[in-house]
Amino acid sequence: MLGRAYHLRQAINLFVSSADELFGPITSIRRHGRVTKHIPWTAFALKTLDWERVNDTQIIISDANDIQQYFSSEQQPTLWRAIPAMEELQTAWESKRENLQFALYKEAIEQGLAKIGKYYGKFDDKPVYILALVLHPYYKLAYIAMAWGGPEEQAKERDAGNPNAKNWHDEALKVVETTMEEYWIAHKALVDSGRTPANTINNNSTVSTVKTMESEYDRHRHMLVQQAVYEHNAGWAAELRRYLKDMPDDVSKETDIVQWWAVSLSNMFQHTFYLISHRDIHLYILPLRES
Repeated sequence: MLGRAYHLRQAINLFVSSADELFGPITSIRRHGRVTKHIPWTAFALKTLDWERVNDTQIIISDANDIQQYFSSEQQPTLWRAIPAMEELQTAWESKRENLQFALYKEAIEQGLAKIGKYYGKFDDKPVYILALVLHPYYKLAYIAMAWGGPEEQAKERDAGNPNAKNWHDEALKVVETTMEEYWIAHKALVDSGRTPANTINNNSTVSTVKTMESEYDRHRHMLVQQAVYEHNAGWAAELRRYLKDMPDDVSKETDIVQWWAVSLSNMFQHTFYLISHRDIHLYILPLRES
C-alpha cells in the first residue's frame, strides 16, 4: 500500500490540493456541540521529504512482505522455509540498520530485530523446524553448518570469551539422530512382528481376507525383505551418514520435496527418512494458504 501511494504521489498531491475547494474541510472539531475548528485537506499534504520517508518505510517493510510470500503456496510444503526465511529477514534489516539512508529508522529497525530474535529463539523448542529443513535434499545439514557454525565457530566464540558457545551443527545433528533412532526402533519392531503398514488391508478392498498358505507366505516373505533392508543398511546411523553425505545435483530450493521423497523411496538407504517425512513430519509441513 505504501509503495502504491508513493507511485501515485503526484495524483494524491493534486487531489489533496483541490479537495478543500471541491468538498470542503475533511473534518471539523466540535466542542459542546459547536464547531470550533475546520480541518482542511491540505493539513495532510505531504511534501517531497515526507514522500521520501514514505518510500523509505515501504522499502524496510517490503523485506517482511517478501518473506511472508515464501509461505504462500497451494501445493508445496513450506515449513522448511521457516529458518532460512527468518535469517534472510534478519540479515536484510541488520544491513539497513547500518545504512545511513535509514538512520532515521534505526531504533524502529532494532525493535523489529528484537522481535525476530524473540521468535527465532523459539525454534530451539521445536525440533520439527530442523527436521523439515534437513528433509529438504537441497539443504540437509549443510545449510546449518554454514549459517549457524560448527566446531571452528565454536572455538572462536570460546576464545572470544563465551564459554557457553555451542557447535550448532552438532546440536542439529543430535535432533536428527534422536528422531531417526526413535523411528528406527519403532518401525523395526513392526517389521519383526510382521505388522508393517504395507501389510495393512484397505477396508474398501474387494480382496478376500481369508488367510491362505500363499498369503501367509507373502507376508512372511515381505518380513524377510524388510529385515534384509535393515541388515543391508547396518542401522539408522549408517543410513543417516549416507543421506547427509549425498548431495544430489538435480535439486534446487524449489524442488517438490514430496515428489522427490516419493521417488527416493525406491532407494533403500532412505527408508527411515521416508518414514519420518511421510508419517509424522508431513503433518507439520503442509502448504500454508495466504489469508
